[in-house]
Parts: sequence; C-alpha cells; structure tokens
Amino acid sequence: MKIKLNGKETELQKKEPLFDFLRKTDQHIPGMCKHVGNDPFGSCRLCLVEVNNKIIPSCSYYPNENDTVNTLKEDVIDIRKSGLELMLSNHIGDCIGPCQVGCPAGGDVQGYLALIANGHYHEAVKLMKEKYILPAVLGRICPAFCEMECRRNIVDEPLAIRQIKRFAADYDLENNPWMPEIPPSTGKKIAVVGGGPAGLSNAFYLRLMGHDITIYESMPELGGVLRYGVPEYRLPKKLVAKDIATVINTGISVKNNCTIGVDVTLDQLKQDYDAIFLSIGAWKSRLMKIEGNNLPGVMQGINFLKKLNLGEKIDIGKEVVVVGGGHSAMDVARSVKRMGSNVTVVYRRSSEEMPAKDELEEGEEEGVNFIFLANPVKIIGKEKIESIELIKMKLGEPDESGRRRPIPIEGSNYTINIDNCILSIGQISDEDIIQKFGLEYKWGKINYNPLTFETDSPGVFGGGDLVLGTSSVIECIATGRKAADMMDKYLNGSLEKTITLLTHPNRHIEEILSDSKLRNIFFRNSQYNHWKDVDEEDYKDVEKLERMKVNLRDPKERNRDYNEVEPTFNENQVVNEAKRCMTCGCLDAFECKLRDYSTIYQAKQDTYKGEVNKSEIDDSHPNIHYDKNKCILCGRCVELTNELTGEGLIYFQNRGFTTEISTPPEVSFNKVNSHFIGNFVDVCPTGAFSENLKFNKPGPWELEEHTTICNECGFGCQMKVKTYMNVPITVTSGDEFWNRELLCDNPRFNRKWEHKIKKPLLKQNDKFLEITDEEAKNILNEHLENLVIVLTPDILNEEASKIIEIGKGLNVEIVGLYKKGISNIKYTEIKNFKRIKVDCDGDKYPMLKPLLFAAKKTGSIITNENYDLVITEKPFNNNNIPSLILHEGINEVGLLKLGISNEIPKSSNYLIIGDIDKKFDGFTINLGKNEHADLILPKSSWIERDGTIYNSEETKMKVNRINLGKNLDEILISYLK
Repeated sequence: MKIKLNGKETELQKKEPLFDFLRKTDQHIPGMCKHVGNDPFGSCRLCLVEVNNKIIPSCSYYPNENDTVNTLKEDVIDIRKSGLELMLSNHIGDCIGPCQVGCPAGGDVQGYLALIANGHYHEAVKLMKEKYILPAVLGRICPAFCEMECRRNIVDEPLAIRQIKRFAADYDLENNPWMPEIPPSTGKKIAVVGGGPAGLSNAFYLRLMGHDITIYESMPELGGVLRYGVPEYRLPKKLVAKDIATVINTGISVKNNCTIGVDVTLDQLKQDYDAIFLSIGAWKSRLMKIEGNNLPGVMQGINFLKKLNLGEKIDIGKEVVVVGGGHSAMDVARSVKRMGSNVTVVYRRSSEEMPAKDELEEGEEEGVNFIFLANPVKIIGKEKIESIELIKMKLGEPDESGRRRPIPIEGSNYTINIDNCILSIGQISDEDIIQKFGLEYKWGKINYNPLTFETDSPGVFGGGDLVLGTSSVIECIATGRKAADMMDKYLNGSLEKTITLLTHPNRHIEEILSDSKLRNIFFRNSQYNHWKDVDEEDYKDVEKLERMKVNLRDPKERNRDYNEVEPTFNENQVVNEAKRCMTCGCLDAFECKLRDYSTIYQAKQDTYKGEVNKSEIDDSHPNIHYDKNKCILCGRCVELTNELTGEGLIYFQNRGFTTEISTPPEVSFNKVNSHFIGNFVDVCPTGAFSENLKFNKPGPWELEEHTTICNECGFGCQMKVKTYMNVPITVTSGDEFWNRELLCDNPRFNRKWEHKIKKPLLKQNDKFLEITDEEAKNILNEHLENLVIVLTPDILNEEASKIIEIGKGLNVEIVGLYKKGISNIKYTEIKNFKRIKVDCDGDKYPMLKPLLFAAKKTGSIITNENYDLVITEKPFNNNNIPSLILHEGINEVGLLKLGISNEIPKSSNYLIIGDIDKKFDGFTINLGKNEHADLILPKSSWIERDGTIYNSEETKMKVNRINLGKNLDEILISYLK
C-alpha cells in the first residue's frame, strides 16, 4: 500500500505496525516499550504520530491505503517532550559523574579512571584525548576542577584525579604513545597563530578531521606558557616537548620565530588559508598604577618567567617582594627562592581567597614568606628601588569573582626595605597585536561568538586567553577543540546551519540525526545530563578511604634546584586511588535511550516536580545490578521474561504511583533460576539493569560493536562483543539472525570466547611451568612419530581443512571429537510441530527453552508418545522423522561434514587442536587448554580468529576476527620445523 509520510509518497511492502515500518526504514521514531516484530506491551507514549490529523501511538496502528502520516510536527514533538519529562520526574540517577562537568573540557573522568584502575593506560590516554591534549602536562599543572566536584568530598577527600592522570600519561609517553589515525586530506588549509595550549589543541582536532594545518609561533619553540611561563620544578621542558610531539606528529606544519604583523600579515594568511585560528596568549602584564612602578628593580612577573625559561641572566637582589596570589606569582616567588634570595609574597586578600592556595604550603616549606591582607600603594627609591609602602586591607562583601572585596584600612600604611619588586597581578593579550589584526576588543579580549568562536572577521576564529582572558591551560585547550568543531563546519559551508540546529534542535530532529557529523557535534555540545540531589545521608554507608598522599621532595633540597618537586605515583598507588571512585555516573550513559531522547527533545527533569519513589539498589545477583530508581516502567524486561523466554522472573508490582518492576515478594535476584537474566541489560533503555563487569572498576565507555558467533555450544547464536580499543568489555545479543534479541547467560558471564593461554606450559611433577617457544617447538617436533592429530569442535572449518593438509604432509592420522547426527529441520520450524519429544538436558542448551516456549504458545505439547518431532543430543539416524540433533561443541557438524573418523586410535603421541578437558593414553600436546596435557601450546582466543562453522541446524555461520590474532593452523605451522 501507499501512504504519504512527512509529505512524501511512501510504499509499504507488508501489513505491520507503523512503528515497525518506521524503525526498519531508519525513520526517527522514539519509543521505549516496543520490540520490533512483537505486539505492544507497555505504553511509553513516545511513539506518537499524527495520522489523518489525529495523534495516535504508532506501535499499535496498522497503516491503511492513502494515510497521511506526520512524525515530526511541532505538536507531536511537544507531546513527546512532555512524555519524556514525566519519565524524568521519577527517574533518579546521574547520567555522568560531577567530575566530568567540573572539567572545562568535559573530559570523561570516570571513564578514564576505570581504564586506569584496570591497567589500560594507553586506552585511558585515548579517552582523555577525545576532549583534550597534553595529558602529561595537565597531570602536573591542571587546577583539577574535577576534584572540586568529586562526590568523595561528601565522604572524606576527593580522588587524586590529577596525579592518576599523570601516571597514565607518563606511561603512555614512555611506552609507544597512542596516536590517532588521520583521515585523507580534505584539501582545506588552516593557519593557527600561536603555538600555546589553545593553538595546539585547535591544530590537533582539526588535523583529526583531515585538514592541513600550519602553526605560526613567534618564539623559538612551541608551547607558549607551558614552555616560557612555568618553571622547570613544576613542568620539565623535556616532558613538554614529548607531549607536544604527540600533537605535531599527526602531520602538522610549524613555523617558529614567525611573528604575525612582522614576518607575515593577517591579510597574507587570509589569502593563503581557508580559515585562521588566533591564540596569541596573554603575555602583557597588567600594570599596577602606583608611584614608582617604573623604577629600576621593578619587574613584571610574566617577563621574569619568560627570561628564566629562556635561560637569560636576571639580576636579582637579596630582598624581593612578589605582588600577587595566582600561580604565576607563586612560580615567580618559588623561583626567586631558588636563586638564593629572600622572598615575600604580598597578597591583598586572605590565604583562603588566594587563587594559588594549593601552592601556599609548598611555598612556605621552601622558605617563601607571605603577607596577607596588604596591598602596595607606593614603590620608593631614587635611582633604583629601595622600599615598598603597603597598606593593610580588610575583607568586605563578595565582588563579581565571588570572593570578598579587599578594602584599604585608612592610616595602616607601613614600609619594608627591598631590592626588587616583581608585580604578578595578571596578564592580558597584547592589544597592539590585536590592533594589527583589525579586530574589535576590550580589556585585552577580542569580540567573538561564544557558540562558534568566530570573530568579527569571517573565517577568523579565536581561542585561549584571547577570548577568555587569563585562564587555566585546560580551559584554553577546551576552546581550541570547540573552535575546531565550528571551523570544520565553516570549511564545509554548514556553520550557519549548525548554529540553527544547536539553538533549536527539536525543530530540526531529522536533519541532525541524518547527518553523522551534525549528530556528533550536536551531542558533544548539548548532551543531556540528569542529576540527583545528594547529601551526607546518601553516603552514610560508604567506607571512608584515605586519599593517597603525594610525598614531595624535601624542601631543603628542592628549593636549591629546578628538578621536579612532585613525584609521580607508582602503579600500585594509582590503581588503589582509582578504586576510591564511587562510580557516580551511569554505566549505561552511552546507550541510554532516555538520555538520547531527552537531549534531542530538550526535555528537563524538573518540569514536573513532586514526590519521587526511592528504592534500595539490588546488588544481590553476582552478574547483574538492578537500580529501580532508574526504572521508567516501560515493561520491556517484563515482556522479555514472560513473553519471550518464558522464565517469568519479574512482574509489575503494586498499582498507581507506587508501581514497580520486581521479582515476587521475598525473592531477590540471587535466588532466581535463570538462563537469560543478562538480556534484561540488553532491553533496558535507561540503565536500570546493568552488568556487574568483572573489572577492578567498571566504567561508562562508548563501545564498538563486533558481531560474531557464540562458541558455548552447537546452537551457534549470534552475539555482539563490545570493546573499547580492543579490550573486550561486554557481550549482548545480535539482531540479524534467528536468536534476535536473545542470548543465554553463558557467553555473557562465562566468557569462554575470551580465554587464552599466553605462554607454552610444560607439565613437570604435576605442575605446569612456563617454557620458551623454542623449547616448545623442540618438544613438539620430537613427538611427531606415531602422532595422532585430534581436531576438537573448537575449530573453524578453514582451520580444520588446512590442518588436515598439514597432517597429510606429516603422514599422521587425523580424527575428530564429535557426535554423529545432522538435523533435518531449522530452529525456527520447531513451533510448526504439535507433538514434540525432548530427549536432552535442557540446561546444557538454554536457547532451546525459548524455542519450546514459543511452540507451546502456538499449541505444541511436549510428549514421549506419537511425537512428530524429536529433539535430542544423542546420535540419531532416522531420516524419516523430523529431528533436531543438538551438539555440545560449536563445530561438531563441521567436523562431521569433513568425513574424518571420530574413533580415536591408541597411540604414543597425540596433538589436540582446541580447548578440551580430556586425558589421552600417550604424550599429549594440546594447542589450547587441557589440564591433562603434557605440553600446552598457546592459541588465539575465539575472538581473534576468522572463519566459518556449521551449527546444530547445519547452517554455515561466519565467525569474525575482532582482535588481532592468528588462526590455529597458522599457530601450528609456527611450531613445526
């Protein structure tokens, strides 16, 4: 039939619910409660559409000829948004950890902490670099805004996130640093003016998009403030160089000692490049307008630091005053101390308001003196500085910075004798340079669009201190990445469209979701985050764990040199500290449908305020975690267990506002007998059900899906292995084969597909000891005489064929471990038979249960008499009776079809191919696991191999290589001389 869908004539091939048709044809239609192909079960009311001017749910509507259907009309969108906000009103949970919100770059702190806790340091750095560059630098000088937001503050002390990051980043730099893949060139050229944190960030992320980048830097080397504004004792220059190399080595061109306005003009850059990014930093000191500020001996803090880092000679007296309370002021003061002078920091507020109060104690230990609540009013001297006059201050009401305003105390002036005064009260971008650009500015900051970072000049973008004012390194890096996103849109001509979509996404849903680049930039900039209100009561049962302390170098030693003051944590300290993370963010954050829909529809959690149901989290089951607070009562799990698997584990309990989904009263999840409890995780759209991953610490990671075949038994179910940078994380059901949306718990929690031996093992005195590959090779080749090769069902068809050829070359006998019998029906045909005999252990073949449950729903019965179908695992050769013959081994049918014998002869030597637990009467070499073997050779895990198998219904199925590895025939050849 034909219908008119969103203004276009569309043809439907079969009678099916409108929801199913829309999903199958990749039309946007939200929905929480319906499985495609099944009848509606719940009523989430999100799939509403307009049909012939009436708004109805698409899940229960079957289209008629000439229907007019609109899925994205404004009133439909508004009703869907209201439905989402009703769900959110009784949904309790944090989408992400508060630490991630605290990070100006939006770094996935919880995700990389979990990777580090599990020893995956390169992977952690990759995750960091999705949002910011230079993690080793940031591991030393970042103000750690994330730690300020850490919920551990409520319990004891925040995690030492900065130090944890530092360890992983240092490890990565020293051990073959992770580097991104660069796509083919787009042909677009960008000039980045300024090689500091913002410029490097912008260059890196534009390079990752395939654009050609040239950085123009006025100084001899890249790094900006990192190289010329921070002393070595805090940030070693060799480390800065290594971190910057991971940026530049992506293929970025650099022109050092090149000043814009002197060596090249902005107009020249506009002619030669498709876009320009300005990030000249803040290298001009704010002047203190007091008498004597130009006397010899008065210096500006940033100039002092630049000279220090360039190795220039600096004349400094015995008594020095540093004015300021920021990190630059502390860098100056602690450096002066290392030059052998007495130094006093003068700060106009109290120590509590001091921006660099984290360095206060370190400075005091090194001998830096402090005068708080004082401010210079005059610098005194004739030909050079002789003394400084100060006035005492008191604190008044908070100013625009949130800190209490310092107020002079009249008549409290006093003087101290000094040789030098270094003013470090802040910096701004050089306005003389900005004028050469021809850009509008105020107080050293240029005018720019805060959404796009574009300046008043089309194609010219800005970032870092030039748009923010003096800021932290991480804040500047964040502007570089965000500007890169928008510059990419400018370069492909879609910037204005992007602005419109980001401003009003729920009016442009189809456009956003149909363009992968638009979708990515929208979700990066607009991702919805749900928050729960917490206080000390919420964490009263959390164990208090002391924060790992940093043992700084002895002050008496460190104030004499510029070696690093702070050591890096060791691996044990890092892992233990990372385990203190309370995993605040939802582990389902990247797959939560409620979050995705709330983002695109701009739903808010507090639109409908009122009473909220709160429940205890059920952690009783060893493999799943059930948080009722996140449940939205969509009913998908109830339908799964009652309508698909037949296990009937959970139901709707109570009525009205207190309705919940639960096991029967007094029955917790650890007491239910289930083969399909893991499927609750798959079907739950909000993370109410999550898997208890067997890691030191689980994390919310954006995973890649890889489809392959389960190897737990001969059923041959499709499964998806989800990985993060080749690290297998979890398993879910497939959606393209007969077992669609169902997978038993065996591959999820047993993970036989993952097991792997890494080194050859030789049994000596009933114990396995590691030996070298060369020793294993010698032992194998010494036992080729009278050798029998035994192929197990753990082998792929292609591997078996090649090993048979190898065996012929060695003139050895080859047999297989399998049971005879090939099925003559398919799994999906079971429901067509009315009388079924089941002659097998159902617990060994969990997927048989839902197949029989579906058959019973159509009227089939299980019987031992007058049956018209037999399901068995025994050898069965009566071709006159429809039969499904089950096999324990994944590829027994494949071995059977090869025509090799399954009778194992007696011999003095056996070579077993594949994992098995069987004793042979002879010297046994096993390519794979076997506790009874004499020699075990390591083999690739199931997900490292590639080929085909035949499952129990004789369907040929593709096994896909997910991680890099060798097939068994290749491994065997490597051990044969």
